[in-house]
Amino acid sequence: MKLYRYDSPHAAQKNPAFFATRHQLGVKYRLSIVLFSLLWLLLGCQSLLTPPRVATEAAQTAVPSPTAQPPLLIEAPTPTPGGNLSAPAATLAAANDAPSLTIWVNETSPAHEAALNSMIDAFVASYPANVELRMVDPALLPKLVETAVISSAYDLPDIIIHPIAYTVGWAERGILDTEAAATAVAAIGPDTFNPDALNLVQVNGQTAALPSDGYLELLIYRQDWFSERNLDTPNTFTAMFTAAETLFDSENLIAGFVAPTESNLVSTQQVFEYLAVANNCQLINDEGRVLLREPACQEALDFYYEIIHNYSPTGVQTDTSTRNAYLFGRGAMIISPPHILPQLAGLDANVRPTCAECATNSAYLAQNSGILTQINGTDYGHLTYLGITNKADRETAVAFAKFWFNEGYETWLQVETERKVPLRLGTTDDPRRFIDAWGTTPIANSSQSLQDIYGTELITQLRNGIATSNRWGLPQGQGALITDLYENLTFSIVLQEMLSGYFNTEKTLQEAYIRVIDFLPNYPYDQESDTPDNP
Repeated sequence: MKLYRYDSPHAAQKNPAFFATRHQLGVKYRLSIVLFSLLWLLLGCQSLLTPPRVATEAAQTAVPSPTAQPPLLIEAPTPTPGGNLSAPAATLAAANDAPSLTIWVNETSPAHEAALNSMIDAFVASYPANVELRMVDPALLPKLVETAVISSAYDLPDIIIHPIAYTVGWAERGILDTEAAATAVAAIGPDTFNPDALNLVQVNGQTAALPSDGYLELLIYRQDWFSERNLDTPNTFTAMFTAAETLFDSENLIAGFVAPTESNLVSTQQVFEYLAVANNCQLINDEGRVLLREPACQEALDFYYEIIHNYSPTGVQTDTSTRNAYLFGRGAMIISPPHILPQLAGLDANVRPTCAECATNSAYLAQNSGILTQINGTDYGHLTYLGITNKADRETAVAFAKFWFNEGYETWLQVETERKVPLRLGTTDDPRRFIDAWGTTPIANSSQSLQDIYGTELITQLRNGIATSNRWGLPQGQGALITDLYENLTFSIVLQEMLSGYFNTEKTLQEAYIRVIDFLPNYPYDQESDTPDNP
């Protein structure tokens, strides 16, 4: 067996030597430099007219480049049957007549690597297969799948662990084998899965993939600061905006609100989608009509723009910069996945909280942060699925799916358990075995669980309603459209264009509308009259 990791994309760096050697350029090149300098000056002047936003040390991370780095080959410590560690799985299979199985997993951490190797060791000990595992950066996963489908650069794997945003679209394109998924669900026990998670990915009456785990997006805020200023809990747009305005402090570099805004990040799109559904802004209805021009969507976009433009760190923000702003004590509110929870408690050796109070109490932020799973009464869930592709040997892939959700499942759920609420709730004999145990597993190589740190009430909130949370397009049967939007980062791009000053909020919503309907061939509604005033 071999293990491949596709590393995260890195930011392209400017070359200072370019400016040192500009005297060697020809006239055309000198003219280009002059024009570029004038453009840069104009943009700089424009930025002076923009309302000031706080600059924090945490916001100075480089912008990720969309260009993927070549995969790094890592030898897995345990060989599959055949014993030749350097030979590809297909060669091993030919040598011993065992079927081959290639698995792509959208995780890259060493902890996941160790857990997956342990799981595969157990699988091949009981099932004769040659397994090849590739750990794929989530940002690269859709492009690698696309490449595998349209070219010979990569072979499509047999199994893909992936986010729900891609499930229905891949199934409708024939990438995922819905019959194999249905066979696996039937063999494992459909009644043992979260029924809402199964229903969200129905294609032609069949389950497109098997729901594995998920989590709710969180709004985390400095409860100590809120209490000092007698601010309301920020569970509404009004309370959020008032708090951001009150706690914003440019002199002391305190941002009122932080969230990723980089156009290359899916999280940029997800944060806005969360705020949109919290304001009852739906992307599309059951009849296929795009609803982005509705007043609820304009209100949500106006709120998003105002709170970020006025009270967030200056410049493009990433998942890392926003997390650091909060951990450094320079952010009053953050929208974040729950992977930040061990970090707030000072349990992550690689990411330590460095707020002023954290110097004497590493768990200060965990003890003094409010954690919400709902805004305006609405939550927003992320789900992960196990998909079997049309390339797979169905018998072998179904066997692995059965193993994943039985012998291997608890091993998987224990790695970064804070963002792995089980979507297989239990077994036939013990229907709530997995879901009731969640939250009690020690986290971050410590002796403490989420329940120990944050209490039973929050654990209950974190594990409830993940599959019934409001997501664009999925409840309306528009999963294929969602796949298109996420693969192309449609909203991440248009939101960053707005924040960069290209569009106002009204024009941004029109642009978003146009880009969405471009993915809907023969859109049946008249675009000019498709507005609230002209139904």
